Amino acid sequence: MTFTGNVLALDLATTTSYAYGPPRGVPTFGSIRFIKPGGSRAQAYRNFRTWMDDKWNVRDHQPDLIVYESSNVQFMAGRTNVETIKMLIGLTEHLEEWAHNKIELREATTAQVRAHFLGQNLKSAIAKPMVVERCRSLGWMATTSDEGDALALWNFQCSFLDPEVGVRTSPLFQRKRSR
Repeated sequence: MTFTGNVLALDLATTTSYAYGPPRGVPTFGSIRFIKPGGSRAQAYRNFRTWMDDKWNVRDHQPDLIVYESSNVQFMAGRTNVETIKMLIGLTEHLEEWAHNKIELREATTAQVRAHFLGQNLKSAIAKPMVVERCRSLGWMATTSDEGDALALWNFQCSFLDPEVGVRTSPLFQRKRSR
């Protein structure tokens, strides 16, 4: 049975990027900043919840599934500060509570998404511009690497829900199809 609903992909952070749409459709995407630099986590959480309610809890616009990028705290240790780690974990917790008993929630790692979308898991400095370039080649005119990450995450999840999406968009299958 083919999934026919809408997928919302979230790259959670102080500035959260999103991609939304059905697996075989053209996603809408963008970014939103929840607080200015130096703002409080509590305010960011409140703004995030308000955004989720106002944008995604609306009739005919509510996602049927949400996928978000996992916060790998062990990987981030030593690369970021405690406040950033708390923010990422807090946003994830608020998302889980918001979706509870209402919308299916899934998560994926950056490594999984990059391996799917680029054909290999590359370091961030190399991968981010490649993800944006790949999005543009698919007709999704991402303007930032964060939007590119959300689109790649959306495509990753859509490929599981509808394998034809993966065959059409994955670089792994593109090599085989061009022969």
